[in-house]
Amino acid sequence: MTTRISLKEKQQKEREQLILEYAERVLLEKGYHDMSMDEIAIGVGVAKGTLYLHFPKKEDLVFTIVEPKMQSFLGSVEEAIALPVSPKEKLEFLLNRELSGAFFQFLLTSIPDMTTIFKSHEAEVNEILPKIFSGIHEMLNEGKREGLFDPDLPVEFMSSAFINLFEPHLYKEMVEARKMPVEVFNSHVSNVFFRGIMKIKE
Repeated sequence: MTTRISLKEKQQKEREQLILEYAERVLLEKGYHDMSMDEIAIGVGVAKGTLYLHFPKKEDLVFTIVEPKMQSFLGSVEEAIALPVSPKEKLEFLLNRELSGAFFQFLLTSIPDMTTIFKSHEAEVNEILPKIFSGIHEMLNEGKREGLFDPDLPVEFMSSAFINLFEPHLYKEMVEARKMPVEVFNSHVSNVFFRGIMKIKE
């Protein structure tokens, strides 16, 4: 049986999508701290009360923007795991894709506020982040089993170092300020990480 959506529900969904699209543009331009709900309401052309009916707090609005990007990151992790290549190449694939991906672009503008955003939606975040780390652990453990990665390095240490590659301050300094090509930046980041975890040949 097909469920029919009422005209009112359709209008609400369309309005919510307009709010999210406009808010994401403002977020990327100004960052979390400098964007305001007043500005979003005016930009979309809705009353502030209408905006709050959709998103009671700014954290709710921003998390609704970022949650699909986190899911996309998880999807990239799962895709990397399934690749018929070495564990190193799987991690390189993930790194190269996500350093230019939507979630990283969000981090570039909003990293100081991630704690606030994530804390307000802790249950949802705790559904996604453990799966991301589990997938990264799986690839790192595979590399240790195959003798590629240092057997004495705890996988938790390696996975934390890998996630920290997405910290945006270095990207801003090298790519945005010094105009380093993105592919060159990605290559340097990858080289530094893998030199640190590869098994030393005797």
